[in-house]
Amino acid sequence: MKTELISITPAGTGKDKALELTEKTAAFCGLDHKSALRLRLLSEELIELMRNFTGELKGNFWLEAKDSTVEIHLKTEIPMDLQTRKELLSVSTSGKNAAAKGFMGKIRDMISTVTLPEDPETKAMTEQALGLMSLGCQAGSFAGSYSWSMSTYVASIEKAEAVQVEAAKDELEKSIVANLADDVTVHIVNSDVEIAIYKSF
Repeated sequence: MKTELISITPAGTGKDKALELTEKTAAFCGLDHKSALRLRLLSEELIELMRNFTGELKGNFWLEAKDSTVEIHLKTEIPMDLQTRKELLSVSTSGKNAAAKGFMGKIRDMISTVTLPEDPETKAMTEQALGLMSLGCQAGSFAGSYSWSMSTYVASIEKAEAVQVEAAKDELEKSIVANLADDVTVHIVNSDVEIAIYKSF
């Protein structure tokens, strides 16, 4: 079962409809109150990812139910360049990358980094900026594509010995999504971005 698409924006347009759709999907799947609440929390976290991007951005939100697994999807186009990235980072009062705090903030920052155009300046910045998040990368099959998985990231973090590993593990422990979801995937082709959260009940 795949639901209708709900258009959402960073300003919050469509959020209520998306959450209502989540509740309908929970009812359709026969989830109990606790499970339905978890599904709603995961939807809220995914919608929250849009908040720091530019106001003109629009995303499509939908859910898919397959057997005992519910997938929450958000697909958008992020035409990122260095100036847009600079504006994104300047959202914080310090002008530093406050958006990268926390696990979902790291995912948002990864998206804004990977969608930068390919040139020597941005390529070097991408490799440096991704840091440990690059451990979740699943190499794309062609130029301009990028795939990332939380399950791959978590498994790689367990084996890594870098100084930042403890901080990364701490972020995962504090993250609603990392604690509730079975997996999170990010697929990027040029400026097209699709994020999916998977939860089995």
